[in-house]
Amino acid sequence: MESLVQHGIKRVSVAIGVFDGVHLGHQQLLKELLKIARETDSVPAVLTFYPHPRQVLNPKEPPLLIVSQEKKIQIINEFGIRTVITFPFTREFANDDAETFLQDCLYSPDVKLCGICVGKKWRFGAGGKGNIHTLDKFANNQGIRFSAVEELLMDGHPVSSTSIRRAVTGGLLDAANKMLGRPYSLSGKVEHGENIGTKVLDCPTANLSVSHGIIPPRGVYAGYAVFGGARYPAAISIGTAPTFKHKNPSNLLIEAHLMDGFAEMIYGRPLEIEFLKYIRAELCFSSVETLKWQIKSDIEKIREILKKEKKQ
Repeated sequence: MESLVQHGIKRVSVAIGVFDGVHLGHQQLLKELLKIARETDSVPAVLTFYPHPRQVLNPKEPPLLIVSQEKKIQIINEFGIRTVITFPFTREFANDDAETFLQDCLYSPDVKLCGICVGKKWRFGAGGKGNIHTLDKFANNQGIRFSAVEELLMDGHPVSSTSIRRAVTGGLLDAANKMLGRPYSLSGKVEHGENIGTKVLDCPTANLSVSHGIIPPRGVYAGYAVFGGARYPAAISIGTAPTFKHKNPSNLLIEAHLMDGFAEMIYGRPLEIEFLKYIRAELCFSSVETLKWQIKSDIEKIREILKKEKKQ
């Protein structure tokens, strides 16, 4: 909180949480934060943590992050939140009791805290002993506006980062995208491959070396490739290229064919791939010509899907 003074911020309202994925449930919390900030004439800020608490508390089973820390901050900023405060989550931090958390994270002699909002089930402090009742009492004593936001339900189930991870892992991208409020995506850099797409299949692809995200099941997908601030229609393949089984059979490839004549050289450049719809399973074809015919059919189908999606 103290660092806010350096940016000219003297009145602030905060939403607190991990915010992995910044899904529709998180966005409900951010809307409440913006409302409180307007009504209290304060700057809206998100207070979050990195690494993910479960990565520290249960290192043998760390969660796969839906988005990178950088992408999370970008999405939060795009939502209209001016400031993101990131606290390093360590074992020592996890062992602090609720009162220490409040003192260390929510107090500054030079910044007035005007509002706090969290999800109704949010807990904090050693053993998760701090809860919304602890925060409500703290806020009342300090004259701070406090709001505990209900979980967002979708089809009778709460929207959560865990549910999104399960949906992506299970190939339920429609469900994941619905909970995110946007297409699920993978990010990384474009790396050199075997050039089979260009030399053999007449279908050049960008091979993505994934730095963050959960890889969906093998198959072909309709989506977009985001490069250089622009969004390009893309046919996406996840698999091991079984038709060319002599080529690194154990190596999982994530490839995107950027459609509509994209021809720029993008090796070593950052790329984001958005998944809109599952098209078909990965198949091993009897000949290269049969595979080429199937790719052409896939691209035509993907073009139609994206055309319909654009009209919605």
